[in-house]
Amino acid sequence: MLFLKKNLLSFYILSAFFFLFGFYQAYTWKWICDDAYISFIYARNFYEGLGLVFHWGERVEGYTNFLWTILLSLGFASHIKPQTLSIGLGLFFYLSTLFVFFREENRISLGKVYPLLVVHLSLFYHLYIFATSGLETSLFTFLISFGLLLWEKESDLLFPILFLSALVRPEGALFLFVASLDWIFRRKYWQPILIGFLFVSFLGFRYLYYQDILPNTFYAKGNKGAYFLQGFYYFLYLIKSYPLYLLVLFIAGIQIYKSIRYRKELRFLISSVLIYILYVLYVGGDFMGNRFWIPILPYLSYLAFLKIHEWDMNSQVHSNESNFFSKLYTKNRLLISFFFILSSAVYTDPLKLKGSRIPDWHGIVEERMFYEDHLVRTNGYDEDALANFRVAFFGAQAHFIYYLRPSFAFEAESGLTDREFAKKKIVNRGRIGHESELEKKDLLERNIEILLDNRLHGTTLPYIQYTWRTVPVRFYVLSYDPKKFGKLCVRTDWSCADLFQTFQTNHWDFNQTKSFGNN
Repeated sequence: MLFLKKNLLSFYILSAFFFLFGFYQAYTWKWICDDAYISFIYARNFYEGLGLVFHWGERVEGYTNFLWTILLSLGFASHIKPQTLSIGLGLFFYLSTLFVFFREENRISLGKVYPLLVVHLSLFYHLYIFATSGLETSLFTFLISFGLLLWEKESDLLFPILFLSALVRPEGALFLFVASLDWIFRRKYWQPILIGFLFVSFLGFRYLYYQDILPNTFYAKGNKGAYFLQGFYYFLYLIKSYPLYLLVLFIAGIQIYKSIRYRKELRFLISSVLIYILYVLYVGGDFMGNRFWIPILPYLSYLAFLKIHEWDMNSQVHSNESNFFSKLYTKNRLLISFFFILSSAVYTDPLKLKGSRIPDWHGIVEERMFYEDHLVRTNGYDEDALANFRVAFFGAQAHFIYYLRPSFAFEAESGLTDREFAKKKIVNRGRIGHESELEKKDLLERNIEILLDNRLHGTTLPYIQYTWRTVPVRFYVLSYDPKKFGKLCVRTDWSCADLFQTFQTNHWDFNQTKSFGNN
């Protein structure tokens, strides 16, 4: 017979246990990646009254997370460091994502002994890895997950939630647009019109402030044309990470097919998820493994859970009209539930090869393995040391820009903070966001004095050495000004021995400016 009572006490105890397990794992693996420090700089400048800019007086939208950056700026007002606030918010929204799906499972599965969906989601390695990272991933995942669940219920909260998602990441506008079409076809006009007006107003602000409707990051990473081959590898990376998740995708696919065929009211909702998947495949995904899949993975798992629950109900009434999959489930009920849980619990590192780790797989990396928790700590920096310099840096060095605070910093890997370099044509496709080739003229046009890494092929530059947490780091000199370097070279953590040796070897005057750009 059907269970017509509330879930058993064991259901809630186990749910609480796996909530704590998920929190423990997310906190234990907490980290911050380099890209987060770009948002930190925008947030700090906004708080200090310089505007939403990377450099004073130069308006380029080098972040992809407007609302997240605003939240971080509020932390400065409360004297909460962005490193601390980003981790705290990330953990909160990670638990919030688990909670909204727990609430749905609790509502749907009456009389259950144990939770299924909550356990599955709490064991997902990449969900708790990207619970932190300093990025907006956790917040965006919560808003999309909550929004899709509200969409099913035709809730009035749907449009505010999807509007917030569109302010967090541009991809949120995709879901907002499809939901608006859905409501218009249902002759529900006032919410799409109101929220549409607010979103258009936001785009207007963006255009007036940055002279562009799209973030500069779109040109730096996503405006390079179709990259379906890389998108295919990005999908394979997901499967290599979670080989048993194919079962979930298969069951979710059955639920998607049934919804499109038999539930007209869900067609737009399901279409938004499929369009997002197509978008990720089109742009080639991301260089961070599985990060672009994370926002929809909880909902795909939820769809699979719904189908499993439906089969479970059919098995309990012993319906003679049950279809093939329902009968198959009845015979293998516990096994399928077990594999549903294992599909997220079994994680294999795609970068592990014969006992060692390769740096990337088709340009896809595991950033957490590279950074660990090094960028969470705020000690060991010679703050404001480069305050008078114009420097070029590459993505992984954004944390140095945050602390050393040069007067001008050019992101020379993809041009995140530079409108012209972001739109530079590329010859060969490669790792997403790392495809533009730096040339000397790019540096000379911007009057760069120091490179945080020498990526000019065939060019030898003298270097100065900065000791960061006992680790010697070489910064390369492109243009020498005796007054500036004279003040820098006497600081405790800095050594200019190689630079001065270059002057002595070539019998140059230490008191004269010198450009190394033509060497």
